[in-house]
Amino acid sequence: MKKYFADGLLIVFSVLFALLINKLYTDYQTNQKKEFALRSIKQELEQNLAIVQTWKERHSAIRDKLSQVNEGKTDTLKQQLQQYPFFNFGVLTNGQSLINEIMINTAWETSKTTGIISEFDFKTTEKLTYVYLMQEVITDRTITNILDLYFDMETHKIENLDPVLIQFELRFGELAGQEYLLEHLYEDAISQLN
Repeated sequence: MKKYFADGLLIVFSVLFALLINKLYTDYQTNQKKEFALRSIKQELEQNLAIVQTWKERHSAIRDKLSQVNEGKTDTLKQQLQQYPFFNFGVLTNGQSLINEIMINTAWETSKTTGIISEFDFKTTEKLTYVYLMQEVITDRTITNILDLYFDMETHKIENLDPVLIQFELRFGELAGQEYLLEHLYEDAISQLN
């Protein structure tokens, strides 16, 4: 009887020990995936921060140009625009494109898709969600609104130049403000991940 009891106890102990080892290994793998995801997101945020800083500088300069024209401080921009039979956006951007790089969200989306996001603490998830939502607002709404205004047929009629310049100033003002906010959100999230 003692032998059966000892064998049974040994089997139970072996099974529990195997389950413990399996649990520890699974936890280790999950933690490794979580750390990799957080490192990838941090790297992505740092790249996006550099992009938004460049955008903010360029878009604020455009907003300031438009503001000076609309306040009557300078007519040079208006005179340059009147030289063309259409609204030449390149005059505002100094011949550069509106967006020269794209902010990405690959690491964030991968974390959500794989479910590893459930391992992040609530505060980190909340900050990251806010950052990526603001990024989406800028790329999917604000910039799209600027482009919609530019591609509107009425924008290219010379008699609409004054109201069009006001509309562009308002939209670039909104864009610059959102970029300023996003820059601070990136910095805050990066420091949280450190």
